[in-house]
Amino acid sequence: MQPTNQVRDLRQRRHTLLVALALAGFGVVVVGLLVLQVVRQEHYAALSKENWVRLEVLRAPRGAIFDRHGELLADSAPSFSIVFRPFPAESAQRAREVRSTDWLARVSTLVQLDSAEVRSRVRFANRSGQSAVLRRDAPFAVLAAIEESRGELAGIEVQVEPLRHYPNGTLAAHLLGYAGEIGAEELEKRADRGYRPGDLIGRTGVERTYEDLLRGSDGAEYVVVNAMGRRVAQPREVPSRVDPEAGHDLVLTLDLRVQRALEEVLAGVARGAAVALDPRDGGILGLVSRPAFDPNEFSHGLSRARWRVLSEGGANPLLDRAIQGLYPPGSTFKLVSMTAALRGGVAVPQTRLAPCPGGMNYGGRWFACWEKRGHGSLDLVGALQHSCDVFFYQLGLRLGLPRLEQAARDYGLGAPTGVDLPQERGGLVPGAAYYDRRWGAGRWRSGLLLNLAIGQGELLLTPLQLALLTAEVAHDGRPLRPHLVQRVVGRPEFRPPRPAQPGVQLPAASWDAVHQAMELVVTAGTAGAARVPGLRVAGKTGTAQNPHGQDHALFVCYAPAEDPVIALAFVVENSGHGGSVAAPMAGQVLRRLFLPDSLQRPWPRAAAADSARRAARDSAEAPRGD
Repeated sequence: MQPTNQVRDLRQRRHTLLVALALAGFGVVVVGLLVLQVVRQEHYAALSKENWVRLEVLRAPRGAIFDRHGELLADSAPSFSIVFRPFPAESAQRAREVRSTDWLARVSTLVQLDSAEVRSRVRFANRSGQSAVLRRDAPFAVLAAIEESRGELAGIEVQVEPLRHYPNGTLAAHLLGYAGEIGAEELEKRADRGYRPGDLIGRTGVERTYEDLLRGSDGAEYVVVNAMGRRVAQPREVPSRVDPEAGHDLVLTLDLRVQRALEEVLAGVARGAAVALDPRDGGILGLVSRPAFDPNEFSHGLSRARWRVLSEGGANPLLDRAIQGLYPPGSTFKLVSMTAALRGGVAVPQTRLAPCPGGMNYGGRWFACWEKRGHGSLDLVGALQHSCDVFFYQLGLRLGLPRLEQAARDYGLGAPTGVDLPQERGGLVPGAAYYDRRWGAGRWRSGLLLNLAIGQGELLLTPLQLALLTAEVAHDGRPLRPHLVQRVVGRPEFRPPRPAQPGVQLPAASWDAVHQAMELVVTAGTAGAARVPGLRVAGKTGTAQNPHGQDHALFVCYAPAEDPVIALAFVVENSGHGGSVAAPMAGQVLRRLFLPDSLQRPWPRAAAADSARRAARDSAEAPRGD
């Protein structure tokens, strides 16, 4: 039966509608393709390229650090780090996996990091598009666990990075400092200088002062990644790699022989410091602070518990006592009082003041001498030799505050020395302005000069300043500026800065008297334990009163006395007299450096113990002066 006209019309209309819908749909597709491929071609091409080409940073190794003889002190070694890499934009499913609680808990357990810290680093990576380091220098067990689970841990990869390495461990730790991972706040401040998350930055010591020279230039590599963010190939359209450029190497004035000798004699010291300077140019030959730390710990990453121990413990091992510890200089300051008196015409080497009966009455108060039996009548040279407090009480009154303060400042005391180490403290050399602020204008009395002249009262110096004073005295008051970096490889124009202080000018005969007195301190005075066979040593002991416990022991010296090449300063906290504690340490160091047998053979522990016993015996026989 033939369809009716009505049915044929209905079919025709349906066919026409379907064709129209098909044409409309095809038109929409064509228009969409035109928009994607013609109108917005550049925009989507860029997005597409970002989706499949990823920029990976190749971190530059920091410059190496050497001592003056080329011995390695710090370098960079390859290590394996666990990183999270952000995904291409289209990997929405992978991004959801990363946000899941299961992924976060598993990754935190494997990398042994707090889950909140992992979440924070992942968020930063997703926002910035840059990789985030989750575990630096991961041990083999962690690496193995990560490799076993990599297929199930979206975004997690193992990456080879340079790790800061200090081959000598705690040796010269405070001097070298350490490099740690840059924090979020620092990153914001240094974003314009090319720093990225996970970069190392110098925190203390030479690492911090010379950060801009030690830090190299990072390289880059473009790689093709799949939807999981994993590397699959290298692109052909862009340069695939720019190699990183290492930082500048530094050659220090440090002498590892001197540094090791200082470290060994201070091995049993709970708290203290020692500094060795070259009195010819101010170069630091050795610098030790106790207690110490191992800078490699910061390269590997510290737990919060370990950081609290290092930063909040009572011993405070991160404190560099050599440049940040402030101590009354005790009788070592008598060098300043003596040279100030000679320069001011207050005394000559043969000057004799009232005899010492064991103390002095001034202003209704008894000022005792360390030698309760008294020293009797002494001239200026003998007063320094025997460290007679009563003689220097009288000398201080004759000098007056302005001349004493000026002499100290001409040596560079009471202000930072300008050494190329960060966070140096300047100490305190009080003057009239200081006492006016403290007590009121004109309300302080001359009696304070008695304490200042023997290195007590408000005087505070660092061990480095004591070494600087000694080095300048060794070469007749010539000003010096302590410095650590001798040469920057690749920067021939580098020169250590010049000293800011003027130094102390005295006639040659006056300097001869100072040097003679300092030699007598060692040969026939309070520092007999610092004697070294065949070596002329000039020094000065000191015992600084400590209101919080036992006295601090101090000793400064230089050698050889006829042609000084090393100046030493020791401060040992809460240990007693300088002559019986600090002077023997200097003697041990000088024996090791100058005696022929110690130059030819290493210093084993047995020899060190024997030397310590000899020094203890010598100190027991020596006068127990300050």
